[in-house]
Amino acid sequence: MTRVLKTGLVLAMVFGVVWLAVIIWWQESHTLPTGVDIGLYLFALPLALIAAGWAGKRIVRARREARANPTPAATDGDGQTAAATPATARLIVLASTARAALGNDPASIHAAVAEQQRPALDASLINAKGFPIFAARAAHLDTELLRDAAAGQQAPKVALAEDIVRATALLGDVVQTLSQDARARVLDSGTPERDDAWPLLQLELALPVQWPEAARDHACKQARAAAVWPDSRLGMRPHAAKNALDSDSLLRQLALEPLAPAIATLRLVAAADSYIDANRVQDWEQQGALAGNATPQGRIPGEAAAGVLVDLALGRQDAGTPVAPPEGAMTLTLSATAQRATAADARGAINEPMLAALATQFLEQHAQPADAIAALVSDADHRGSRPLEAAGLASTLFPKLDPNQDCLAVGAACGYTGAASHLLTLVVANEACAQMEGPVLVVLTQDPALRACALVAPALSPSA
Repeated sequence: MTRVLKTGLVLAMVFGVVWLAVIIWWQESHTLPTGVDIGLYLFALPLALIAAGWAGKRIVRARREARANPTPAATDGDGQTAAATPATARLIVLASTARAALGNDPASIHAAVAEQQRPALDASLINAKGFPIFAARAAHLDTELLRDAAAGQQAPKVALAEDIVRATALLGDVVQTLSQDARARVLDSGTPERDDAWPLLQLELALPVQWPEAARDHACKQARAAAVWPDSRLGMRPHAAKNALDSDSLLRQLALEPLAPAIATLRLVAAADSYIDANRVQDWEQQGALAGNATPQGRIPGEAAAGVLVDLALGRQDAGTPVAPPEGAMTLTLSATAQRATAADARGAINEPMLAALATQFLEQHAQPADAIAALVSDADHRGSRPLEAAGLASTLFPKLDPNQDCLAVGAACGYTGAASHLLTLVVANEACAQMEGPVLVVLTQDPALRACALVAPALSPSA
């Protein structure tokens, strides 16, 4: 109603100014207007001015949006412009796991997301008015105990911040679990007699770029210490995650990485992040980014760590004769990225058809019938157009899916998990694929503008 009144006032003002100017001109020039003059100057002229103003406004807005959201070339994991986004990136996932507020294993998290659980009020985190806020806290973590343990390990002071010490603990749990999975697979073929007989295992660890470098270094050291693997056969490469899609870029980089005998083909890719911290809550509230009565589109603090164990050699066409993947392995295929015309966080942002076009092209490219998709898993939360994007895609391409049971929104249940959100969504999709024994489409919406998909399916032998 306010917008209608505002538009009406503008139109009335334009007509009033034009009529006043024309009438004064006629009086000063002693002109007796004809019917044509009245129609031309009192009606056609103000309408032409209104049309010109409207067109000029649209042009200015389009130019501003083009400057704010230029159609980009793809960016690599370091944020550098790449020549083109690869259309296909494929990996074999041997195992995956996650830790989040909803549980300490993928099955628990998947079940809670499927039940549409939501973050609860957190008595330890309060807003400026003294009221508790909604948050997705991993209840099994005790911040003070974690700080005492980190202090005993001579951790730097910056690593003792509540959010950092909690995320570091979650990351260590994920690395320990996945390294145990990798160890079990090696022992299935017999126990290596010497440490140097073990295969190389490399940790690829993504931590928020906002963390101080000393805190990231400490978290990586703790993750390495948690790995159940001979130290001489364990490598590590840290990555500073700038946004929610950095893990996608990292997986794509690994899928295209050249293989060599001296390079580890067994990779443990993990990410962690936490926003369960009173200082974070205060900063968000001051910035208007915290979910509340006045800011319903704000973020809900969450925390998580997630990871996948991949073998770069399995399924590679350029690695000689393809080897049959082990039982329980999953094929992860990553789509190219696409960009929204309007950022999802912008006021009035709506669902756009580009996501359906991206998913359709992606499925057709990999000969995957849409009606064979067993579930749709997105990282969507309650903010902006994100839930509408996932729901719109489901109704457009997958009308047979149950919107309550088969369309899962990880972000709505786990809160904002930052750098961990991408891998957390993949882990939930991996669990859904294992339970349903069918392909699962993953939709990534956390980035304000960029959109991507992934396909998780049971790995088949080369002859299948």
